[in-house]
Parts: sequence; structure tokens; C-alpha cells
Amino acid sequence: MSVNNPFFHRGAIRRAENFFDREHETAQILGLLRNGQSVSLVGPRRIGKSSLLIHLTRPEVRTPMQLEPPHALFVLVDCQELGGAPPEEVHEALLLGLLAEAEEAGLALQPEDSPGTYRALDRALSQVARKRLAVVLLLDEFELLAANEHLTPYFFARLRGLTTKYGLAYLTASQRPLFAITAEEEILSSPFFNIFVTLPLGLFAEENGRALLQQRLATSGVSFPPFLIDHLLRLVGPHPFFLHVAGYHAFQTISANEPLQTAADLARLDEQIEIEAEAHLSYLWQNLTPEEQYTLALAEGPIDSLRQLEQQCLLVYDSGKYRYTSELLRRFVRRQNVEGLIQAGPFVIDMQRHQVWVNGELVSLTTSQFNILVKLCQNAGQVVRGDDLEIAVWGDVLVDDPDRLKTLIKRLRRSVEPFSGWIISERGVGYALRSPE
Repeated sequence: MSVNNPFFHRGAIRRAENFFDREHETAQILGLLRNGQSVSLVGPRRIGKSSLLIHLTRPEVRTPMQLEPPHALFVLVDCQELGGAPPEEVHEALLLGLLAEAEEAGLALQPEDSPGTYRALDRALSQVARKRLAVVLLLDEFELLAANEHLTPYFFARLRGLTTKYGLAYLTASQRPLFAITAEEEILSSPFFNIFVTLPLGLFAEENGRALLQQRLATSGVSFPPFLIDHLLRLVGPHPFFLHVAGYHAFQTISANEPLQTAADLARLDEQIEIEAEAHLSYLWQNLTPEEQYTLALAEGPIDSLRQLEQQCLLVYDSGKYRYTSELLRRFVRRQNVEGLIQAGPFVIDMQRHQVWVNGELVSLTTSQFNILVKLCQNAGQVVRGDDLEIAVWGDVLVDDPDRLKTLIKRLRRSVEPFSGWIISERGVGYALRSPE
């Protein structure tokens, strides 16, 4: 990665000057924590949860709420290292983090001979409480701790007890809500999981996404023309991670004096962005249930699934319907195999319900039109002979009417406007489904 490129996407943002937006979420979380309320921060991978937790550990960020030292200690623990750890290692990690923050704040705590015990953690918190300091434990990647098979309901009940004894508050960050990430029902029944307010962390507002691109470029000596910013926002949406990916490749292209003017130029840029985004999109896709994948492909289905996909920043509710959060995502979904669906270009066919969506809009087709479109979509990009299309509609019944297929195709094209140009005639052979561009 070029050191001069102001866009980066290889991990959490650790420098204060590079953190962007999230003022509302920051104020809301700190307001709750100030009142001793534990918070569960929920959002998909790469949406910025770790960056926000790091941001909250900065004393200057907490000063408006009087949560900076010496008023409060914020202890950040990465649970990635604790996914399979026994209780002793978890207690030790929490204690060592607390001791480090106390030392940073100039607070001397009596050391413990056995740091890997609940008793040692309890005694350290007791010392802090006597000095009237609030303590917040920030647990990143919390799903790994919640699903740790070595941790019992009793373990979590004792963590819950610390909130009562010392006013301790927790801030957890996870990809899914707490009820969906616990190892078993018995764990979920622990009173620990009843103390949280859930706050979603989602996409930027569109104007903030635009502002992010402009802010990153402010000291670079490079600028993006308005049409390019519009193009990038349409392609990746106001998603912080994908905006950095898109900005990075656009910056590299401009810095190399390569043109970004024509549709072909933008298509080459899109390809670079899509290649890098593929791994992350695949991760998101593979972590969806089959029902969620089916619903995402249609952008329609059970309301619980739609809301879950909205929480994962894959769909957004707009003007009375759900739509994809970016063109990048739409293209990715169209490349996936979903049982019971046929996807080709702007067409999605639900074979179970005999329904057809064209660019996200449900259209009404006759049985004959439906069968023709199914055959074309199953062979997208290839020429389907007229005889094969007639068999798909009428079976082996021979009818001496050379115009009947042409008439049916004409009516099908009219039904799928404005995408009729995707159904292309190959004179003397048959028809094909492919982009008219």
C-alpha cells in the first residue's frame, strides 16, 4: 500500500485524527455508561465497532461526560484471545487490563499474588470503588467469549454480580445480538445477559460518506471530481470499510495518471474494487442462514429475516420497500447460487412460487412468458434455439405457426420493460439473454 494513500482498510483505526463520524453513537454510548448502564454494540464485520471502542478509550473523547481519568477507567479487552480460554485466563486478562489503566491514571493498586482468579479481580475492583472511580470493561469480539464452552452460567453470573457490587458497566461489541451468539440456552439464561441495552452500529448517512472521501483527500494534494464521488457512493454505498476500499483504488488510479472519464475507465476501477471486496462479501454471505440468503437474493421475505439483513447492513428500507445497500452487493448476490432461484442480469426467478422480479420489481407474467424467461435465464449468455423455446412452452405439440414464438417474445419484452433489450434475437437461430451494452 502506498504510504501517500490516505485510504486504509487493513484493520481498526487507531489514530485519533483518522477517526471519522460516529458523534451520535459516541454521545449515546457514553450517556448510558455514565449512568452505569451496560451496552451491547451490534453491527456487521468491518462496520467500525473496534475503531469505535478504541475511540471511546481516549480520555479527551470522554471528557464532556466526565468519564475521563480520574473519574473513570475504561478497560479495553480483545476477546479474540479468549475464545477458548478457561475462566482463569479471562479473569487474568480483565485484571491485567484494569491494572494497566489504573497505572496510566496514576492510581496505585495493591498487586495480587494470584491474578488468574475471580477473587483477585474482585479485590482490585474493590480498591478502585473505594476511590470512587467508575469502571467500564469494553469487550471487543464478544461473541468469542459468549460462545466459549469453558465458561459456565456461574462464570457469567459472577460478572453480573460485579455490576451490583461496584457499579461496573460493560460495553460489548459483537456482530449479532447477544441472544444469537451464546453457546447454549443455559448460558443465555444467565442474568448477565439481561443487563444490556442494545445499540446498532450501521452505515454512515450518505452525506457523511461523501464527507469521509473529501476529508481523507484534504491533505493529499489529490481531489476526486464530483462525478467520481457520486459513482463511488453508488457502487459501495455509505459503508465505511467499502468507502475506504473504493477510495484507495480511485486514489491509486489518479496518482498513476490513469484516466477516469469514460464508462470503460470506471468499469476497470469497479473491477479492482470488486476483486478486493469479494473476500469480505463472501464472509458475510457464508454467515447467513439459507433462509437469509434466499431473502437477500429477493430483497423480500419474512419480516424477521429482512430486519436481520437490515441490521447486517445488507438491506435498507426505503420508500416502502427493501433494497440493497450498494450496487457492489447487488452484483455479488447475483453471482451466487441460491437453491430455488434463478438469477441472471436484472432477473430473479422464484421457481417455488412462480414469481419474477425485474431489477427488484415484481412483474406479472403468463405461464408461457414465465417458461420462456426461465429457459433464457437458465442459459444466460447463450443462444437458445427457437425449437427449444417452443418445447419449453408447448411441449412436443407441433403447430404450423411460425409467428407464435415471435408474438410471445414480443409480449414478454413488453412485460419486462425497461429491460426488454436483454432479450436479443439471433436471426435464424433463436434468442439469447444478455446485456444489450
